[in-house]
Parts: sequence; C-alpha cells; structure tokens
Amino acid sequence: MKEQFETLDFTPFCPKPEHASLYAPAFVGVSAYEYTNWRDETVSWKTTAYLHAGLNPTDTYRLKGPDVIKFLSRICATNFNVFPVGRIKHGLVCDEKGRIVQDGVLLRTAEDEVMTYWMVPMLNYALESGKYGKFDVEGEFLTGKVFLFQIGGPVSIDIVERASGKDLRDLKFLRSIEAEIAGKPVRILRIGMSGTLGYEVHGAIEDAHDVYNALYDAGKPLGLRRLGSHCYPMNHSENGFPQFGVHFLEPKSEDEDLMNYLKSTPGMEFQLFAAGPMNPHGSASDDVQLFYHDPYELGWGNMIRFDHDFIGKEALERIKEENIRQMVTLEWNVEDIADVFASQFRDEEPYKYIENPTDLNFWPDFSGTISHDRILNNDGETIGTTFGRQNSAYFHRMISIGCLDTEYTELGTEVFVLWGEPGKRQMKIRAKVVRFPYNNILRNETTDVAALPKAVETDCK
Repeated sequence: MKEQFETLDFTPFCPKPEHASLYAPAFVGVSAYEYTNWRDETVSWKTTAYLHAGLNPTDTYRLKGPDVIKFLSRICATNFNVFPVGRIKHGLVCDEKGRIVQDGVLLRTAEDEVMTYWMVPMLNYALESGKYGKFDVEGEFLTGKVFLFQIGGPVSIDIVERASGKDLRDLKFLRSIEAEIAGKPVRILRIGMSGTLGYEVHGAIEDAHDVYNALYDAGKPLGLRRLGSHCYPMNHSENGFPQFGVHFLEPKSEDEDLMNYLKSTPGMEFQLFAAGPMNPHGSASDDVQLFYHDPYELGWGNMIRFDHDFIGKEALERIKEENIRQMVTLEWNVEDIADVFASQFRDEEPYKYIENPTDLNFWPDFSGTISHDRILNNDGETIGTTFGRQNSAYFHRMISIGCLDTEYTELGTEVFVLWGEPGKRQMKIRAKVVRFPYNNILRNETTDVAALPKAVETDCK
C-alpha cells in the first residue's frame, strides 16, 4: 500500500513528520524540522538522495511580453545575452552601491515568457512603478498556485525518471523540460543546491500531493530521505552557494517608494517581514555592513557583463577592478572546536556554544538571526568574514564558507576564526583554506548523466 502524507498547516504541501512536535516555521508556512535526523538527512545528498518540500510556498512571479528580456536586463546584473527557451539563470539584483538586494531563479518558458522565483518584490516593484522605464511586459503572481519539489543526490535522476517515465540522460545542467508525473503535467529542471546531481519538479498546486507521493514511492527503494528545515541550509554551504538569510543579508532599501509599495500592495506582507530588522550574531555583529555583500565577494561576478545599463553598474565596475575579497571554504581545527565545547564543563566563563550543527536553523522561530564571524591573520587584523558554519557529517569536518582578502585565499593558508560575540569571551579558532566548493561528489554542473549506471534498489529504510 502506498504511503500518503498529510499536509502541514499553512503550507501548500509539506508532509508531516511522525512526531508532531518536530515543526518549525519556514517563510510564511510551517515546515518539518526533521524526518529522521540531521546527520542521516545531510548524508543523503552524497549517498542516495533527498526530497524537499519545505520551500513551498515559493514566491513565484511570471513575466510575459515582448520586452521581457529587455526589462530583466535593465533591472538585473545577470547577463542575458544567451538565454534560450528552456534555460535557467541565476537572477541577481543589486543596489546603486553594488550590494546584492535580491537573488533568485529565472526560467525561460517561451520567447516572451520568464518564470521567476524569489525575485519578489524587486521585479514587480520595478515593473509596476515604471521607475526604470516602461516595458511591454505583464506580471502575474503565482505564489501559492504552484509548487516546487527538490530532489538532490546521486540517485536523483533515477527517482525522477521512475516517477515520470521519461529518459533524462540528455537533459543538461540548467535546462528544463515538460513531462508528466502521476498523470499530472510538470516541468523538470536540472538544478539543485546540494552541489551533487539534482533536480526540481514544478507544477500546479492542486497536483502537489499526487506528484509528491509518486516521487517518494519511486525513491524509497533507492534510499530516498525526506529533508527537514533543520539541515536544509547545510547543502548551500557544502555547495558553496550562499543563500539570503543564511549566509548574507540584503541591505534595507533606501527607496521610500519601494517601502510604500510594500505597505500598500496586497500580498507583500512577507516582503515587509523580510525587510524588517534582523538580529546579527557572531564576532562581526558590531558592524552590520559586514553582512552585506557584492556579487564578486560571493563568487557570482562571472554572470555580469557591462555591455548594457543596469542597476548598480558603475559600482560593480569599480568593485571588479578592486577585487578585494573572494569566496573560500574554511576547515576548522578539530582540537579548537573540542576546546570550545569542553569549556562549558569547566569552572570558567564558557565560550559561545558550538553544540548545534549550524549557527542557523533556517529561521526556526522567525527571529531572523544570522551569524558572521571575523577572519583574522596572524597579526589579529580582520581579513574577511565567515558564515554558514556547519558540522559536515559525511566529511567529518566543521566547515564554513566566507569572503577572504585575495592574498590569503591560496589553498592551505592558515587563518583564525574569531569565535564569540563582541564584549564576551572570544577564542581564535584555527582554520585553513580548502577546496571551494567543498562538496566534490558528482557535481551537477560537470556530471555526464549519460554515462551514469542505473541505480540499484537498496534495503535502506
């Protein structure tokens, strides 16, 4: 008999875990905190695969009209010179100082149509206000009318193929195709945040239960795990792909018209919440400016071209030339981590606790907390910030990603993470620069899926 899952309150579709207490607020709904445990779930995207429904409802905004690419090119720093139908791009909006204020996914579904995810409110505000020009484009909010499920890991292709009955061996990275699952029309995207091979399945919200159950039934014999909100941010850190609210903040807009738009436009309630005060933590929390980042710091500079006008162009041209910092992965020293943990059992002021696998459980209580810690050189000078700390259960290492002055980014370079809040006891934890991105298993962008053998069923439960 096929398993059926009950939807959690307030979300279009997110199955309940076995224990009702394991809930956590996520965005504007409720998500399962854990299904098995965080170690088991994080290991899945290196050994089998996971199925994640916790991003529902995703902000979804459809742009349609002959000027759709012209409009996106004016607002986004993303390069749209090559953007054929079926292609996926990372959408990036900056302010006039070159700081990232919005990022998300753009999917071109027709010559005159682009589906956007997590690009509200910047795109709809720019379109409706006419601040950056008039364009022959119409926008439509689809949030809550559609779903997306994420499947990441070595056997993800086999799961989606079994559920859809479609051969995906010729679907390239950042491409999409139309298909059916459980008799329902869906779109399959080769994209994911785990770093390993990954896919997303999109469809109409009324079909969500049937599609989810079909994916789960197809994946269970292959060791599929369901992913909770506790460990969801960890796949971004291992993948080396920073995420808003986990790894960086978007600076509060100085545009009063935008803030008035959010207050007066129905459906923008969550955007007002996201634009509200955050609670910075970590040794860098005495300077909130260190929580804001430009595309070059986060490793996204390669998507920018300066052959047209867009928001923040002049600032980004200057930032590119300065080339101050770049993204790295740090491995934290095992003995120093143990000393931090042991300090709570000594007759002394303990260091800041390091018991949890991450510094953030993805907005578990709507507090909006986020941590940045200073990176120091041997002279105690700040040479960068680190964020997204996690206990990587598969690799048996404590890692983090961060922005580091370029002269210190050579592999093997030793630095110090300043651990602890300002004004409290702090410790310099030794760390070294290692490979970036850290997850080096079956990378989605380089894997030739045509050469992969078919997955074999397992006894995993």
